Amino acid sequence: MISDIIETHIHGGYGIDFNKAGKDDIHFFAKNIKKEGVIAFCPTLATDGFENLKKQISIIRCAKNNQTHDEAKIIGIHLEGCFLNVQKKGIHNEADFMELKPENFKKLEGGDIIKIVTLAPELDMGLIKYLKDKGIIVHAGHTTADNIYGVDGTTHHFNAMPKPNVEDFENTITYKAMINGDIYSEIIADFIHNDEDTLKLFFETKPKDKIILVSDALPIAHSGKEKIIFCDKEIFKNGRDKKGTLGGSINFLSDIVKKLINSRLLKEDEVQKMVHDNPIKHLNLKEEDLL
Repeated sequence: MISDIIETHIHGGYGIDFNKAGKDDIHFFAKNIKKEGVIAFCPTLATDGFENLKKQISIIRCAKNNQTHDEAKIIGIHLEGCFLNVQKKGIHNEADFMELKPENFKKLEGGDIIKIVTLAPELDMGLIKYLKDKGIIVHAGHTTADNIYGVDGTTHHFNAMPKPNVEDFENTITYKAMINGDIYSEIIADFIHNDEDTLKLFFETKPKDKIILVSDALPIAHSGKEKIIFCDKEIFKNGRDKKGTLGGSINFLSDIVKKLINSRLLKEDEVQKMVHDNPIKHLNLKEEDLL
């Protein structure tokens, strides 16, 4: 039985979108996700305008400071937006993309609660060093990078980055991060974002103590809704927009874990490590931080 799940990449659920949620919404989400076996999470903000991001950072900070014992613990924000490569934008709104400069990040006024920043390292203009100097974890994601560029991890590996069937695959961050034993990699193992063969390749190649299972769950997950608006786009209950682009997962990590164990791709103790032990190490947490 998998227990004490830590979710580092989740945009919402139950119809709640962290880019739009009020403080009460976040408390509702935290109470209900705990019933799913998730004891801690990083509310993940997608690309948005400056002012709204600043507002949501403030709301999440307030919710974090007023949590009750029956809620999953808010670890800190995962900022997955604004500093991405338009060539791998996915569902994100490129109109709100910014240059990877420290001064742009400073405008968000949220460094004290931002735990992870996903960015396209090939476009860096000093932001990576600035973030790491502040103790913020840097992930490569929505990227065309050909190297590691000093990042700490990769965001939803394989998705929104060079695929295994591209030319010169060995000179991609997808390949280099997979064989790298020093950095962590998120993976959405829902058998939708990645098929079984891709997952098998990943689990047999990437060091297992550097794998973090995530859901990348959308607000529509566990909501019963037919469609929602996410990143200014209409997203349907299959997690895709009208063009078929995946916006994220319709499953929580607890759902994904069950599918993964039933597939027999991993043993239970390996899955437990990837949803608890590895996130603790990656985020520099202690068990008491989660109480």
